[in-house]
Amino acid sequence: MKKSKQLLISLGLITLSVVLWLLLMLSGVLDGLEQETLRWRYLARGEIESSAPVVYVDLDAETVSYMGDRPWDRREFGVLLHALLGVGGAKTASVDIILSKYGGGALLDWERARKGDSFLGKVVAAYEDRIVLAAAYTGVVSSITQEAALLPMIRDGDYDPEMSPFPEAPTYPIIDFNVGRLALANVDETLSGGVVPYYVPSFVGLNSARYSFHLVDGAMRDKMDFMNEPYSEVVGDEVVLTDLDGFSTYSVPLQSEMTIFTLGLETFLAAHELDEDAVEISPDTLTIRRAGEVFRQIPLVRQQSIEVNWFEGWEISGDEDHVSMQAVLRKAHALSEAASAQDTVKVAELEKWFERFRDKVIFVGPVDPQLKDISPTPFNREPVPKVGLHANLYRTIADEAYITRADSGLCIAIVCLLPLLVCMLALNRGSLRLLSLLLLLAYGGCVFFAFAQFNWILPMIVPIGSSLTAVVSVVLLKLGSEEWQRRRIKALFGAYVAPKLVDEMVESNQDPQLGGTDTEITALFSDVEGFSALSEELTPHQLVSLMNEYLGAMTEVFQLQSGTLDKYIGDAIVTMFGMPVPVTDHASRACKAAIEMQACHAVLREKWADSGEWPESVRHMRTRIGVNTGRAVIGNMGSEMRFNYTMMGDSVNLAARCESGAKIYGVYTMVTENTLQAALAEGTELNYRKLDRVVVKGRRQPVELYELWDSSVSAGQSSACRAAYEAALELYFKADWAAALQGFEASEANEPFKAFAPTTPSAVLAARCRQFLETGAPAGWNGAYVMTSK
Repeated sequence: MKKSKQLLISLGLITLSVVLWLLLMLSGVLDGLEQETLRWRYLARGEIESSAPVVYVDLDAETVSYMGDRPWDRREFGVLLHALLGVGGAKTASVDIILSKYGGGALLDWERARKGDSFLGKVVAAYEDRIVLAAAYTGVVSSITQEAALLPMIRDGDYDPEMSPFPEAPTYPIIDFNVGRLALANVDETLSGGVVPYYVPSFVGLNSARYSFHLVDGAMRDKMDFMNEPYSEVVGDEVVLTDLDGFSTYSVPLQSEMTIFTLGLETFLAAHELDEDAVEISPDTLTIRRAGEVFRQIPLVRQQSIEVNWFEGWEISGDEDHVSMQAVLRKAHALSEAASAQDTVKVAELEKWFERFRDKVIFVGPVDPQLKDISPTPFNREPVPKVGLHANLYRTIADEAYITRADSGLCIAIVCLLPLLVCMLALNRGSLRLLSLLLLLAYGGCVFFAFAQFNWILPMIVPIGSSLTAVVSVVLLKLGSEEWQRRRIKALFGAYVAPKLVDEMVESNQDPQLGGTDTEITALFSDVEGFSALSEELTPHQLVSLMNEYLGAMTEVFQLQSGTLDKYIGDAIVTMFGMPVPVTDHASRACKAAIEMQACHAVLREKWADSGEWPESVRHMRTRIGVNTGRAVIGNMGSEMRFNYTMMGDSVNLAARCESGAKIYGVYTMVTENTLQAALAEGTELNYRKLDRVVVKGRRQPVELYELWDSSVSAGQSSACRAAYEAALELYFKADWAAALQGFEASEANEPFKAFAPTTPSAVLAARCRQFLETGAPAGWNGAYVMTSK
């Protein structure tokens, strides 16, 4: 594959990965996973200190045991708040318990409940700017308006203060039209995207008569004992509570415009003696002003929600941070009794105990798991009291430690650039590949560092996910391209050199170098008998066609025996066994290959004869093969610019002499003693005869030569020929020329190839015996005949 094409495809894969992950991000599928990585960032950062003087008063199991089963007497909440804000001197107290009319039941003592609500209402009125009471959109259907109390969100597109339902909340006499601060206890579960609450809706605007009817409904419940079937009616611009007797006991303005802020924010306003008029709301920011100056600017998410910065999880570490509500109530009742008894010592002791709340911001909330107001935090896997969420929002505002998320433009830039850089590094070789991994790790480190140091949230899942997807895709493309190139190289060079050699070169990933390896191999040389005369009878096109078919068939045969093509030299084939892939039985494989090549050629002759397209010489074309085993140097030989993978050495030359010498004897497969003995040692069954002992031209040491017979020679014929020939050969070696001559003349009758071969071994040796009878044996005769030609 061309580099330009591969580059374009790589860019396409990177773009596809980026687009895919961006679509997943925009669809919200990854929100939960991204929020989980946010928890990892909190854990890596750890809990941090806050300047906010927060103290929790826990409605725990001990408190439930102390107050009894629900419905609880709300007088106890009045006692609690009076003690915390009065003698305790707390800045403010927020109650994360919805003290609504739905807190009753069949066992409710209405008289006691009304007295409790009335007492609590008096406490709220006394500390109205310092007490914050929880309200919530719970989905409960209002008995007044028949509307479900569903949280109105701007992002849903149907936010309208005039149509917004009123939440479940305390009512008269706990609060009144201008008495009591309500705050939302809701969580923005959609933006939080998981079990950990990260977002809260910062405000809900109300501009209707719903608040007024909510108060009148509470007044009706409070006064129904002494009114004759009370009901509410609109009189002018008021809502009036009256009865059938025309007795009116309560009225409030019909219309009210109010904003209910989230509990942590309302608590902050109360602690700094501010009200809703100090808050300016814009689409991106909630601004708090004090004395005309900007006091806080809180970033809004999706025009309405605030992201909470979790300073800490939930852990009851002692009285300094957590105090049981029942402990406060017991101390408050004890203080009241001591004051009534004028026990100044006890009073002083108890007042000192309450000093722990001086100038503190109190959050009262249920912590008993049975009350089910629990959820996990970034620091707590197990669900813990949700009141901690509002306290952490208070800390976020107090310390101005607002969470800031990268805008969409920066996110898209990161998602586009990071995969591109990672892929560029990953496609390099060597140490640069490691930089791609280091870049991903570095980005991950930046994500954690930015959050820990600057409360800045960078996207994590999408950039890293798109980078990994892109790099895997591009690397797979590269591997596929390299594999395609590797196969192409193998296919191309396999046509010129041995496929196994090509495999070795490709797998080694090293450039070929001059030089070789000294090892033992078996060399095989083959040649076509009478090729020169044959080529004169054929046109060049016919000759090429014939040789391609012949060489292809022969090559396939020896490659099945793990033979490696060294080269073609016209009609000749040079083959090695034992390299470049070492095999121990290379001699056996070479012998088998030689026999199978002869058999294959016989099949080709029949095919050519049957076709009728070829002259007589082609139909009788035969192959001569020479084989020798020995040490040789195998490797790249030639010049620095051009070289061949080949074999070189005396043993190779001897194999070539065997092939050319076969013509002298009129045989077609001749092997040396080294090859035969090595093949027999491997248990190979061969049909052969000893041919001669000669000193080939260029060598000094004699060589024992053998002829291999293929399947065309019958067992009976080969046995008779071998017995007569080898008996005569032994006489020949002993210089008994006359007896040897008789033996060779006798064996001539059994020569298997005498019908078509130009001569036979028996005829050659018989002629040699006649010569020696006439001229005498060569000096120093040892049975080895010295060849005078190649």
